[in-house]
Amino acid sequence: MLVAAACVGFNNPEGWAGPTVAADDLLVVSTDKGELSALDLVPESGPQCDNSTDDDEDGWVNEGCPRAGAKAERGRDCANATSDDAVDDIPDDDKINDGCPAAVPLWTFPTGQEDPEIDLEAIYTTPPVIGDTVYLGGYSGDVYALSLDDGSEKWSFDADGPIIAGLATSLSDSDAGPPTTLFVATDSGTLYALDAEDGSEQWRFDAEDSIWGAPLMTGKFVYVAAVNGRLYALDPKDGSEIWRFETESGLISDPVLADGTILVGGIGRTLHAVDADTGRERWSLKADNWFWGKPLVLDSTVYAPNLDGNLYALSLADGAPVWDTPFEALEPLRSSPIIAGDALVVVDRKGNVYGLDPENGNRIWSKTEEDGIEKTVLSNPIADSPVLAEEVFISAQGGDLFRIDPAAGSFVKVVTP
Repeated sequence: MLVAAACVGFNNPEGWAGPTVAADDLLVVSTDKGELSALDLVPESGPQCDNSTDDDEDGWVNEGCPRAGAKAERGRDCANATSDDAVDDIPDDDKINDGCPAAVPLWTFPTGQEDPEIDLEAIYTTPPVIGDTVYLGGYSGDVYALSLDDGSEKWSFDADGPIIAGLATSLSDSDAGPPTTLFVATDSGTLYALDAEDGSEQWRFDAEDSIWGAPLMTGKFVYVAAVNGRLYALDPKDGSEIWRFETESGLISDPVLADGTILVGGIGRTLHAVDADTGRERWSLKADNWFWGKPLVLDSTVYAPNLDGNLYALSLADGAPVWDTPFEALEPLRSSPIIAGDALVVVDRKGNVYGLDPENGNRIWSKTEEDGIEKTVLSNPIADSPVLAEEVFISAQGGDLFRIDPAAGSFVKVVTP
């Protein structure tokens, strides 16, 4: 699998972590290589823009307030409570931090001040946020539990290899309390079950090859797919193997559970539908390239992205096509599609964004080439939350963040100080 790893850049890691909604007004996102930040997206407004106080108690003054003069304040000037904009040493206006971006970082991890220095190398995992804790896995193999309030470290764990796969959690029996277990998979093929409260190891399982897809915890089983072509169902209590499904080529997508069926794709250009209780294959679909993106299941339809650039709409029951033809993007599809409003939003590897009718795959709108994001996008977009309303957030490789109106396809880059 060294050749495959080289093809996708794991030998020169850049990361592609997607954003996570952490609270009604917070987004946790990797804004730079190997760094994670919590962004406050709610600006100050109205009378709040006429004073020099931090009215919303986020550590910033007058963020998002409109520009008053010919010049807006930027960068470090937005981090104080003075009017810094001037033209030829003449004050441009008397407003504090006018024109400063609305999205402001509350904290960033690592800070760069740690001793010894923390180097995550890159972040591929979208960090789960449960309660007041953010869980983070780095390509360095380090796992951290961070405080959502200030990004301070609660605990850390040193895994046996790079972390490319997403993290998974199991909740308490009430599904309302804190998580009990954090599942971490590594490129070395180990699945760890860690105590979510203190990071202590509960058990580990050797999948015998790299794990690139996120573990899936369902309550009954924890599922993990490996590059050796095996999908394992494990007992979440002790990691013992219940059953395994085997295919000739590597399985690399995040497994998805829907109506008793596990959907998982891989290097063999095949999407597999497997009985969640027995591991027997129910149906499969062959395409022209890897199924690496996480499928989306809505009602009884599976929307499966492929690196051949096609989005396939299939019946969950038997894999039969739902659309007359797959939707064909301009570039390969690694990101999962997402429903936002009435549109099925799809983004390809080069940042071309499409809004589709989920019933038939017809294009409602598109932003492509010079009208598109024009950035490499490999992470999954997010939508449907209080902080986003009906907006979609897309994180591009390198840390650029975009918010998209799914009704019209218009988008803006999220700017921070």
